[in-house]
Amino acid sequence: MAVRDDNLLNLLLAYSASHRARLLRQPEPATRIALWVQDIFPNLRHALDDPSEIISDANLATAIMLASLEIISPKAFGVEVPWQNHLDTARQMIAARGGPQRMGTASRDDKVSSFLWSWFAYLDVLGSLSGGKANSSSAWILDYEMDIENEYQIDCILGFTSRCVNLLAKIAELSRICDGQRIGPNQTIRDDWKPSEDVVTRAEKLESDLAASRLHPAKPCTHMQSTGEAAYQWDSLEMVATNEAFHWAGLVHLHRRILGKPSTHNDVQTAVKEIFGALYKVRGGSSAEACLLFPMFTAGCDTQDEKQRADILERIKGVERFGMTQVHQARTLMERVWETGKPWETLVVGEFFG
Repeated sequence: MAVRDDNLLNLLLAYSASHRARLLRQPEPATRIALWVQDIFPNLRHALDDPSEIISDANLATAIMLASLEIISPKAFGVEVPWQNHLDTARQMIAARGGPQRMGTASRDDKVSSFLWSWFAYLDVLGSLSGGKANSSSAWILDYEMDIENEYQIDCILGFTSRCVNLLAKIAELSRICDGQRIGPNQTIRDDWKPSEDVVTRAEKLESDLAASRLHPAKPCTHMQSTGEAAYQWDSLEMVATNEAFHWAGLVHLHRRILGKPSTHNDVQTAVKEIFGALYKVRGGSSAEACLLFPMFTAGCDTQDEKQRADILERIKGVERFGMTQVHQARTLMERVWETGKPWETLVVGEFFG
């Protein structure tokens, strides 16, 4: 796609140059990156503003990649544009293409649409779960019509099933609403806050649906191309463990942010222990581990066990070596939670935990 579209090709080069510099711990080639991307923003704006312009796959991929680049390498363009802004541009483009329903239908027959949808859904849902009042709602993703036949197949872009992403989107939306009520203007939790009966009913239904989804046999992604029986078995095990970890992490957010339970509550600690159980099935330094920041951060913030804290800190530091800034920011925030004893959602300032 990139070799046929200059905007996407230039952005791919900028993304690669930025990531390479971070891996090698060298300064980013800021001038070169600026030259590569100088035409991207006006071209994307033109595509959105011109009613006769068809939003192409390359346009949408460019908008999504802009959000990804801002997440892993803030200020790569010399100025800081929040990743939420780029994601909103992608959201507008999906709306211009007919919305999530039409894109969902197209993605069943079109591998490119399917890939773009998974990539966008991951950023949108994980971005919403990352909290912060600046984050917009991902509830509209629920309009996406799931492929019922494959809803329990683990998506290798997401790291979990289509069924799970739908449930995480619902948890993100309810968490956003409850955070707005339970977190006061001075960024402290209101002692007198309790979820309404309607919220409790919705949360109980989500808890039940999460359990059913987690226990349903999940099929490994059809893209797996591991050579050798041992490699295939390892990849299958790690894929299933990743799917489980995201389900349990969603449950932690449900109990903590929606139902307002303390970190020490048995329901929270049980889910935290299950995340650690899933993590022990994933090899350190593997590609699966690089995808587990959200469950690792979630478990790390709420574990009360010093050994588990040391284990999770070591694993997150390992993932930091992949050269992605959001991992460092998540680790720093997690350590602040340990130092202050405050919930992470009262300390967050735009970090992305994915």
